[in-house]
Amino acid sequence: MNNHNFAKTVARIALPLAIGAAALGMAGVASAQTHEPVGPGYNYAPTTTAHPAPHAPTAHHGVGRVEQEVPGYHR
Repeated sequence: MNNHNFAKTVARIALPLAIGAAALGMAGVASAQTHEPVGPGYNYAPTTTAHPAPHAPTAHHGVGRVEQEVPGYHR
């Protein structure tokens, strides 16, 4: 009987704390946007883009990819 009462007491304390922590975490994620929109309309996209890797393939599918992988391949 003691284990049951202890488990109920812990659940009454721990469950609201876990739910509260999750709510605070989600509120923090929701307010993560820190900059104002840039340009016309509501443009929240970043203004910088990364350069491609030096040896990254330019074609991903189809004949262009085969031409890159197999030198001398012609259609």
